Amino acid sequence: MSTPRKLLVAGATGKQGGALIRALLAKQSQPFEIYALTRNATSRSAQVLAKQPNVRIIQGDFDSPKAIFKQVKEPWGFFSVTMPMNAWKEEAQGKAMTAAALDAGVKHIVFTATDRGGDGKSDTEPTNVPHFASKYNIEQDIKAHANASASNNENKQELTWTFLRPVAFYENLSNDFMGKGFTSMWRLNGPDRPLQLVSTSDIGRIAAEAFLHSDNAEYRNQSISLAGDELSPDEAAKSFTQVTGKIMPDTYGFVGWGLRKALHEQLGIMFDWFVTDGFGVNVKALRKRYPYMQDFGTWLREESAWKESSS
Repeated sequence: MSTPRKLLVAGATGKQGGALIRALLAKQSQPFEIYALTRNATSRSAQVLAKQPNVRIIQGDFDSPKAIFKQVKEPWGFFSVTMPMNAWKEEAQGKAMTAAALDAGVKHIVFTATDRGGDGKSDTEPTNVPHFASKYNIEQDIKAHANASASNNENKQELTWTFLRPVAFYENLSNDFMGKGFTSMWRLNGPDRPLQLVSTSDIGRIAAEAFLHSDNAEYRNQSISLAGDELSPDEAAKSFTQVTGKIMPDTYGFVGWGLRKALHEQLGIMFDWFVTDGFGVNVKALRKRYPYMQDFGTWLREESAWKESSS
């Protein structure tokens, strides 16, 4: 029996990191020893994770990347997900984590960035959205490290990578203030203007495949833009009511305008970009490749906070 590879998962108690861990634990065989990174190892969500097989909780902060990797002896893989509240800091932390991962001997990185207009365009377009551009720059930094490792004759195994580029999350819809505000901001772009969305669970499933098949040409040094559906606010509201029997969370238009102005760098520029450029995933082709990708209705029925009330 082979020794499990050690996998460090950032954001382990968050949506994407948590989804990856669930996807890996759902596999019959467990080829990984999972090191779940969290800022608070005593939190309830961290303690729930700690009870899972092959999962170890480690505490750390992205501001101290070397201290994080010192807790994992001979890590093989790293799932990198960054927080976009400050684009400059996000980029600095992301690059520092990559450098620390390489110093620790990591062989494969899966980084979740964002789609910037489809697979081809995303390779060359940082966009004017600050937290999209920061992720583009982190991607370029990972590529540079990988290229350097491949050309270094003293390095026995080069660094490889997979970039996952999701669109907007279904999970942005919620009954709280920001969830209602998301719908309001979306609707301000036009009630019939489509937006591509994806489930974070599907991001986790595909991230798991990228680690399990890291040597496969499908994932080795490849980028994949991810979307499960494309629909307008009116279409989403109609589907929401059909599935749940309720009205989709929403609020007054002035709330959406206020959020876009108050959080211009984080949200305003992005929602403007949805109009001028927009995501560009070939949803139909992607669903052929990954038949389990959830459309909006499936997500509502199977995973959303309203699944109990769905018909």
